[in-house]
Amino acid sequence: MKDSEWQELDFSDFEDIQVCEKKKSKKQNKRKWREIEAFKEQQRQKRELDFCDNYYSY
Repeated sequence: MKDSEWQELDFSDFEDIQVCEKKKSKKQNKRKWREIEAFKEQQRQKRELDFCDNYYSY
């Protein structure tokens, strides 16, 4: 095959896809951490309420 018949590869699209995937990954990680922190906060509030209920029941 002659050199003139080879298509030149355009890597700019590939780089754009990588950048987009990195952004999506960061967003997913942030969302996951927000969900974890929200769950921890709910657990903490539940423990405090349980403690108060037990304290006042005596």
